[in-house]
Amino acid sequence: MSKAKVVIILVNQNVDVVKTGILFGSNASKYNWFDDVKFFLMGESENTILGNDELINTLKELEAIACKFVAKEKGIDQIYKEKGFKLEYIGEPLSNLINNGYVPMVF
Repeated sequence: MSKAKVVIILVNQNVDVVKTGILFGSNASKYNWFDDVKFFLMGESENTILGNDELINTLKELEAIACKFVAKEKGIDQIYKEKGFKLEYIGEPLSNLINNGYVPMVF
């Protein structure tokens, strides 16, 4: 039986909410709860994770992608680049995933 595919979208400024999304998504990936799990950062979560190297490292391991537009608007795009994080304009890729059957989960 085919499993669902999930895209975790982290948008919250509350670090506990962001951690919940990361924990759920990383366990879902580790234990194969879904066929695929992808991670995107946008909005206030981009500021929230910068203060926490553990979150940054975990999200890099999970191949999370941060919204380039938001990072530029907030003046933090260079910080993300220095930390080796993936930055992309995510509107189209995120829309494509949803249109291709990925279930969005927003934290």
